[in-house]
Amino acid sequence: MCDERDVRGGRPGSRDAWIALVLALAQAILLASTAWDKSDTADESQYLAAAATLWAHGDVSYLCGAPALPRWGTALALAVADGAAVAATPREEPIRYVTAPRTPERLRAVLFAARVPTIAVVVLGGLLLWSAACRFGTTAAFVTHALWCLSPTVLANGSLAALDAWVAAAMCAVIWSWFRVRERPNVARAAVVGAACAAAATCKMTGLGVLPLAAYVLLGSAWRGGRMRLLVAASAAFVVGVWATYALSVGTVHVDAPCDAAPLGLSFGPLPAAVWIEGVLFQFHHRTAGHLGYLAGQVGRQGWWWFYLACLAFKVTIGAQLLALLAVAAVTSRRPRAELTMGLWLVYPLGLVLALSASRHQGGIAFLLPAFPFAMLWCGAVTRNLVRSPRGRIAVLACLALGAIEALRVHPDYLMFFNLWAGGPSGGPRYLVHRDDWGQDDRNLAVWQREHGVARVFFAPYGSNAARWGVVAAPVPCEPTEGVYALHAIEVHRPQFGLTPGCIDWLTVEPPDARIGFSIYLYTVDAARIARLRAARATATPFWRSGPRPEADVAFPAAVE
Repeated sequence: MCDERDVRGGRPGSRDAWIALVLALAQAILLASTAWDKSDTADESQYLAAAATLWAHGDVSYLCGAPALPRWGTALALAVADGAAVAATPREEPIRYVTAPRTPERLRAVLFAARVPTIAVVVLGGLLLWSAACRFGTTAAFVTHALWCLSPTVLANGSLAALDAWVAAAMCAVIWSWFRVRERPNVARAAVVGAACAAAATCKMTGLGVLPLAAYVLLGSAWRGGRMRLLVAASAAFVVGVWATYALSVGTVHVDAPCDAAPLGLSFGPLPAAVWIEGVLFQFHHRTAGHLGYLAGQVGRQGWWWFYLACLAFKVTIGAQLLALLAVAAVTSRRPRAELTMGLWLVYPLGLVLALSASRHQGGIAFLLPAFPFAMLWCGAVTRNLVRSPRGRIAVLACLALGAIEALRVHPDYLMFFNLWAGGPSGGPRYLVHRDDWGQDDRNLAVWQREHGVARVFFAPYGSNAARWGVVAAPVPCEPTEGVYALHAIEVHRPQFGLTPGCIDWLTVEPPDARIGFSIYLYTVDAARIARLRAARATATPFWRSGPRPEADVAFPAAVE
């Protein structure tokens, strides 16, 4: 229940709790309908295989670079929905669980079941964030919770059997536990802080970044309460929580080749939760080695210092951006001590942005999700004073309404959400595409193919399960050929798996005829279109580029001459 003593005195009735429950129910419905609509993303197959082998064999080492807590949730759901197949998962090749024969209908049901735990923790995390924000009044709680429930990024990742939404939900629990231990410092509440931090750290490695801030909160409470045992209790709960998540396993940590099947070089141990420690080292290696990325027409592995600034500019609703500006204006104009102190909640978000911007592995705005609860809480707490005037109340409500409209108008295509600055979901991929088009619309492509009677499409896939969803396809020819083309946006803008760079530049000089979920481009190519492209070859530039084609691209195919 919200504590409104700083606003009206006393405690409110049940109305505020009912509003929170309505928002949570609305979020659950949006998440469930999105999870039901979308096919598996490129990474989910590995996560499902890891969950199946965890349940069947207790193996926490498979896919050790991905922490284990989300795996336990997915494993439990798969055991309930697909128990016989999970039990038959081979230890040597767990991916065979994913590729086992299933009808598209059965595949859809199993995938939805695997996503239900993510939906549950996201909704629960939102309620914990609401409870934490109640310390600043019901208005702050409502604004914070509304931002969480209607964020396109939360809705996109909260409907997947992946890691990002889990760590964001765990951060909500961390924040909630901090308020409780500061209000009443005792060993039990300090242990809850440690357990919440362990949950964050075993959901994704970026969760480790919150530990220094947790220590600061605990030390403040400890000195005030005169009991350093609070920090000891939290530390013990953290260690036990991580170790328990890894099934109390003990092993050797391989430093030079973490998560390698045949490690060589420096190693030490035995240590508890050695697989988790190796996972941390693996992610550090991956961060420095890089990952093929994309930003505004550039493709590379070096990373860009402004990548996450672009994510925030183009992937956050304009309503939320305006609300953040109102919050900044409220702080800078009045500079009240309480609001300035709340800047503590932005330490972790700013640190995460800086750390990820320096990394060569830049995986999209989902990597920033752990920072969202802190930023949302800060916005809610700061804007509470604005609603005391009629103009401020109208401004805050208008920002929330605008953000809600922006999010709901793209339902269920939240992964491909882009705001109007980027040109919406149709224009956004010219700036960002990695983990936006994540292969999530293959099922819808199969449905479209059946409904339109298209026997075969030329298909540039992203992920490996399109045929299992019912897509009947052939490889995309690099020379102009008549037929129907279905091109994943990421393979058009950042070719890696289904296409070679420049292969279909002869075709993408024109915008697609249609889009499926904004992530798959559809073209119908006939003789007349080929002739039109031939006539335009001198000035041919892909439709999504504003400038001339880079010299590294493949030239216009000779077959069009």
